[in-house]
Amino acid sequence: MRRLTATVTSLVLLLGVANYAAAKGGVPAGAGGCAKKINLVASPAGKAIAARGTAAVRTAAKIGFVQQNFEVSMRAAVADGTTFMVFANGLPAGTITIVLGNGILSLDNEPPNVLPAGVDPVCSIVPVIVTDAAGNTILSGSF
Repeated sequence: MRRLTATVTSLVLLLGVANYAAAKGGVPAGAGGCAKKINLVASPAGKAIAARGTAAVRTAAKIGFVQQNFEVSMRAAVADGTTFMVFANGLPAGTITIVLGNGILSLDNEPPNVLPAGVDPVCSIVPVIVTDAAGNTILSGSF
């Protein structure tokens, strides 16, 4: 009975630490986690449309897996419905569609979602590039 009680107590403590880490912003960096945000820099083509944006990555301990999030948000003075491509580590991550001057790409690996190749793992993303439909760089930055 004591062995069962000790095992249950250990499990409760472990789950408590994981939940605390998730509530406090994710897995600590020393444990393979990250929480980073950068401002993206507008290129001359981006400045022409008053583009600005941010990119963020974050991990959080969940029961059974580590949740990963990658988010790129931007503003631009373009028509509603204008789309931009987002690249992470040189690979396509997704698209942003502008509505009322704003757009966002938000990706995570919460089941059943799967992160694209250049995004997984999020803590390893270095360059982030946002391009227009013609392939011109609009915003860029590095973690």
